[in-house]
Amino acid sequence: MSRLFIRFFPLLSIVFLVSCSGKDKNSRAITDPQEFYLDYLITAEEGDDKLTVLVRFRDEEGGDALLLPPGTTVLLDSSRLEADSSKRTGGFYEAHLAIDSFQGKHSLVLMQGDQPVHAHTFDFFPMMLEEEPGDSVSRQDLVLRLQGVRKDDYVRVIVTDTAFYSEGINRMDTIRDRRLLISQSDLGALVNGPIQLLLSREWEIPLEKGDSKTGQLSISYSLRREFILKD
Repeated sequence: MSRLFIRFFPLLSIVFLVSCSGKDKNSRAITDPQEFYLDYLITAEEGDDKLTVLVRFRDEEGGDALLLPPGTTVLLDSSRLEADSSKRTGGFYEAHLAIDSFQGKHSLVLMQGDQPVHAHTFDFFPMMLEEEPGDSVSRQDLVLRLQGVRKDDYVRVIVTDTAFYSEGINRMDTIRDRRLLISQSDLGALVNGPIQLLLSREWEIPLEKGDSKTGQLSISYSLRREFILKD
């Protein structure tokens, strides 16, 4: 046996083992409901025609995203999601659906054959402004009345101006009685002129079975507005 072969034999063995391990990981059958970490993500933005439903099954929280073995399907409201993959993200299941027709209650079901392995329901309602702030806003308390949110809720508020040195506003804020307050003091940190406002409502719903966390459902909806700030 040549020295070259002896030198490369351990490396070939490692490559073979890794390849087999990777193949087994992606092709194994689901036998335990706790086997995969469920990563469900729904994102939408006002003004877009469609939202995105992205489903990934990970070997652990924050781990590799795997494609499911044959005979296993993912259903969104009884419609099958098609599998895809990329080197950067791994395996995933994705759908792009009209926002207007997606309001209400929905279900995500993982099926093995004709048997459900996981089933989860969720509600989706887009966040909307009851009244527009207008083309210009004076430097006083700005109260935004919102629809599609709970009476007491949370929303990320990002407000930026055109000044290079300005830090703007970037915080998670509280909605009280479906109203969001951007105070006069907040606006005092901005310079007069064009203002960019971004509101993003973010839900993070843990998925659990018994005492174990099996995954997370994340929903994000955002809206943008522009106006002129003046004294």
